[in-house]
Amino acid sequence: MQPALPDAPLRALLRAPLRAGFALPLALFALVLLAMLVALLLDGAVQELRVSRGDVALARAQAAAASALADLLAGPADSTLLTLPRGAVRGSARVEKSDTVRVTVQALGGGLERAVIVARAWAGGVRADVTTLALLRIVPDSGGGRPALRVSRLPGWWWTQLP
Repeated sequence: MQPALPDAPLRALLRAPLRAGFALPLALFALVLLAMLVALLLDGAVQELRVSRGDVALARAQAAAASALADLLAGPADSTLLTLPRGAVRGSARVEKSDTVRVTVQALGGGLERAVIVARAWAGGVRADVTTLALLRIVPDSGGGRPALRVSRLPGWWWTQLP
């Protein structure tokens, strides 16, 4: 009688010690580790994008506030500010798209004014607010032929950005 050939390898396989495979768990661990690394890098990139949008919005708001202050200094002064009682306030607002600039001028008496400029700008869904306080004086304009008034900055520390 001849031994059956197909049964011999099967018997040898059944007698061999069982070895558990480690390739599948190792591959799954490597994939999970790689996915966590990609998620971490993507989160860092998104955070950097948010920070840069905030920087752009802040720069736009600072530029708008500086521009409003320069316009206030360059333009002729309103003579009614000299006749206002101490503490009286006048204001104006400028809106361009989603950005706004509000200028409030308060009479302090004796030709002195306190100007508060609030600028708000948006960039990519991020908002930035800038507030500037300036102390000014209304003086006669010596440059023109006809008498006029102009706004002049006080010497020394005359403006600051408020937090």
